Amino acid sequence: MSPVVTTSPPSHQYHTTPPIAIIGGGLAGLALAVGLRKHGVRFHIYEAVAALAEIGAGIAFGPNSTRALSLIDPGLIEAYKKHATFNENREHDDTFMSLRWGMDERKEAGAKAGDLMFHLADIWYPEGARKLGVRTRSCIHRARLLDALAGLLPADAISFGKSFESVEESSDGTVMLHFADGTTATASAVVGCDGIKSKAQKIVCGPSVQASWVGEYVWRAMVPKVEAEKALGVELARNGQIYCGYGAYIVTYPVEHGDFTNMAAVYHEPGDARSWDQGEWTTPATRDEFGKEFAGWHPPLVDVIKRHCMLDRWAMFNVEHSAAYYKGRVCLLGDSAHASTPHLGAGAGMAMEDAFILSNLLATVGEAGRYEDAFRAFDSVRRPRTQKLVERSRFAGLVNEFLLPGIGDDVGLIKKHLEDSYKWVWHEDLEAQLEKAKKLM
Repeated sequence: MSPVVTTSPPSHQYHTTPPIAIIGGGLAGLALAVGLRKHGVRFHIYEAVAALAEIGAGIAFGPNSTRALSLIDPGLIEAYKKHATFNENREHDDTFMSLRWGMDERKEAGAKAGDLMFHLADIWYPEGARKLGVRTRSCIHRARLLDALAGLLPADAISFGKSFESVEESSDGTVMLHFADGTTATASAVVGCDGIKSKAQKIVCGPSVQASWVGEYVWRAMVPKVEAEKALGVELARNGQIYCGYGAYIVTYPVEHGDFTNMAAVYHEPGDARSWDQGEWTTPATRDEFGKEFAGWHPPLVDVIKRHCMLDRWAMFNVEHSAAYYKGRVCLLGDSAHASTPHLGAGAGMAMEDAFILSNLLATVGEAGRYEDAFRAFDSVRRPRTQKLVERSRFAGLVNEFLLPGIGDDVGLIKKHLEDSYKWVWHEDLEAQLEKAKKLM
């Protein structure tokens, strides 16, 4: 996608109020912008880098996530479907992931590495995804989703090279944004969509709220189709899998319409060996280090990841707190408010839910300027759910790693725990949540 180069919002003399400022041009910020545009609400996006870009590769969406896309704008779900990849085996249309043993079970005559544990499926309302023309799990390359979102926005919607620094509220009810290059901009309100390293978060929540390492890091690999099929077989390479093990797990799923299999190996550092520098998000690593950490795991899986993995470990952080998501005319959305680990495949989906709720609430503000009322209502309905996701996602990682007390490697208990969490994630009534928020306004 070619970058749009602008330095300031377009001038519209007939408008009496300045636009809403969106800080950050990632998935969350663009989704909010698409929702605001649908409702005719003026906005402008300020992005620190010189062009739109997303870190990472594949991203998984469950039924709640695709439902949120359709609610934000029907055109968005249609654009999404053009790039989405599903399980190839149509018998698993309702399956999110198939869970398998990543290493031999630690008991006599136990399960062997690669054996099936169970299929994690939507047994409650699978027809919801079908009605949208998708399936229970769909995956998309982050860059493709960014393209889909940007394609629904006007060319002059984004100013690049604008690193947000601070904001001050003016006596006339507007807010003034200050950027690192010394420029300023006026807005009616500000929504911080600037991710887990958010500067807006510090303004809203103060220094006590910050990202914290959860004791895990991930190795990433994007494996070409032929290589994945050769290592794992067609069935496992073309359908989503989670390989569970003692102190780690590996997730694999096809992306780019099956041309690649995205693989992520999550390693949980033993409690007595915690050494991650909290100031670093990645550290260089070697293939031999990967092989050592996953010694004893399913050999064909470990071998193919070892050949294709990026030579970095990526630390996993989350943002867990009880502070309000807004302060005055500044509000947080997505990872800036509630970054979670990816163990439930729901972090980006929660940002899409946020965007649906907040864009609708801001559309009700009108000329009255009740932005703080909208932010308060948003916080009231979204903070409990999104902070619960942070907790549930962290627990899901421990379950996949056989580390959650009381569950361990008991397959029956693992299945029950995960089904409870995925049902909670997938089947929230977003339209009812919106109506509740509107009543609070």
